[in-house]
Amino acid sequence: MQKLRETSLDFSIATLNFLANIGIVLPYVLILFKYQQTHSTTYLIAIIVFYVARAASIFSTKRLNLKSSTYLILCLWLGVIGSAIYSVTSSLPWLVIGALCLGYTSANIWPYYLTIKLHLTSHTDFKLKRLYWLIFGVLGLLFVADFVFDLHYRLAFVILGALFLIALPAGRLLNQFSMAFYHEQTSSERQPIKLWRVLVFIVFFALIGLLTLLRKISLTIALPYVLGLVILAIILLNLELAADWKAMPANKLRIVNRGFLVSFVLLFNSFFGYFVLGKNGMYLIFVIYLIGFEGGQPLYASLGHHVSAQAKKLAQWGLILGHLLALTTIPALYIIGLLLIALYVGYENPAINTSVYTADENDPDLAIINKYRFSTYGGLLCQLSLFGLLVLVSGWQHLSLMQFFNPSTAVLKLSYLHAVAWPLLLISLLLSIITIYGQQYFKPSHPSQSRSN
Repeated sequence: MQKLRETSLDFSIATLNFLANIGIVLPYVLILFKYQQTHSTTYLIAIIVFYVARAASIFSTKRLNLKSSTYLILCLWLGVIGSAIYSVTSSLPWLVIGALCLGYTSANIWPYYLTIKLHLTSHTDFKLKRLYWLIFGVLGLLFVADFVFDLHYRLAFVILGALFLIALPAGRLLNQFSMAFYHEQTSSERQPIKLWRVLVFIVFFALIGLLTLLRKISLTIALPYVLGLVILAIILLNLELAADWKAMPANKLRIVNRGFLVSFVLLFNSFFGYFVLGKNGMYLIFVIYLIGFEGGQPLYASLGHHVSAQAKKLAQWGLILGHLLALTTIPALYIIGLLLIALYVGYENPAINTSVYTADENDPDLAIINKYRFSTYGGLLCQLSLFGLLVLVSGWQHLSLMQFFNPSTAVLKLSYLHAVAWPLLLISLLLSIITIYGQQYFKPSHPSQSRSN
């Protein structure tokens, strides 16, 4: 009986590890596939609600001043509720509720899981067993089966809900293990909620929802008004960023730049890659990002002979060179350029995690959440810059705003290259250079084995 219980807990922990790693993307992919299958306005609204909820949740979490371990359990329960809704109904009100639940879980399950894992790693001998990663692969095959046998994704949502349930014992176990950490840790003083920030939050994410809708349907709004919405959203985003600036004493610029680079590679270039690499460009960009993200830290550590300063310098020069190569849009150089940018993100990520978590000025229970908050600022800044440039080029060339997101011809390549790709790439390069030279004001950080999305 004891052995069976231990095996069940192992499976539960492995399931939690699986959900934490793929939770940020899997619910979105399933809802997106459901929309592509049905072309239903209902699922289109669900996608937009999910997207906005995921972006907004990282800013609204921690307001109840609960422990990260409690928030992790909350994420699992919301995952159960959201998955159950999508597996049994297509009613719009229920799908909106499900999207809100899954959006919150998708945004927060990894940061809270990583926070608890770091708590346990620093205070106990906790570590993931190889068995957990084996189960990770097996669980992934369950979702592949749904896609291959065309089971309309209902089975996938049933499986997803079941996995959230299975992971609950692991969540409770990690909560118990982390008690010793919380007994030793002094909680940060709870910050009062300010009305003006609530209003800015509501207006900003309403704008994000509207701009997301414009990407997905042919809604007719005069482009000057759309540009005005983009500018207003950028102003509100910067107000939010300024209000949160003191939440983390150091590394803020590095983290904002990290978020901008991730969106630049995965969002913009997944679309622009069509013009450079052909119809499979989106998939190639995703593979390039994964290779860079997973290989950046070990590659630069090896090239720098495991000397932190030398590896960091190589990664920074690689980042600058990557931008310059991507400017050429020559397919081979373009691929190398994006790979170098992704390798830098892969190198910086574990260093940032360790730096923010171990900094004496930071509350370790808030550090990773704050890291993702600033990273999301960077990602949203990239998306708004992209959308603003698209509005300008659409008005200038008398093009439909939707044409970039549904590319059908390479004739548009030069317009997008000159008016969108180059300006956005130069903004990214400028932000990266400012970040590199601004690091002299921050405390040095050291790479670690920590992983993040």
